[in-house]
Amino acid sequence: MHQTTYLLHQTHPKMARFSIVFAAAGVLLLVAMAAVTEASTTTITTITIEDNPYGRGRSESGCYQQMEKEEMLDHCGMYLMKNLGERRQVSPRMREEDHKQLCCMQLRNLDEKCMCPAIMMMLNEPMWIRMRDQVMSMAHNLPIECDLMSQPCQM
Repeated sequence: MHQTTYLLHQTHPKMARFSIVFAAAGVLLLVAMAAVTEASTTTITTITIEDNPYGRGRSESGCYQQMEKEEMLDHCGMYLMKNLGERRQVSPRMREEDHKQLCCMQLRNLDEKCMCPAIMMMLNEPMWIRMRDQVMSMAHNLPIECDLMSQPCQM
C-alpha cells in the first residue's frame, strides 16, 4: 500500500500539470470562440430612400400636402409662363402682376422650409419638363421677388 500511495503522489503532479494545461486550453478555446462570435456578428442597417423626401403620399403634413392646398402653386406657374411669353396657355383675363401677387400669397402660405422644395416639385410636373431650363432662374428667385427670403432657392 505504501507503494500505491507513492504512485498516487507521483501521478498527482502530472495530473495537476495536465489540469493546468487543460484549463489553459479551455480558456484559449473560450477566448477564440468569443473572438469568432464577435467577428461574425452581423449588423443590419436599414436605409429607407423616399422618392419624394418632401412628404408626398405621407399622412403627416409635408411640403407636398402644403403645395396641394395651394393648388400646386398654379399662380406661380402662370406667372412664370407669362414671363416666358406663353400667353396662349395662361388665363387671358389676368395680368402678369396679378399672377405674381397670387403666387406670392401661395408661397407665403407654405412653411419657409417648404418654399423651395415646392417650387422644385412644381417644376417636376410634366408640363414643365421641356421648359425647365428656361424657367429655372426665374423660379429659384420667386421667394426673393415675393420678399419672403433673402437668398434664391438652391435647385
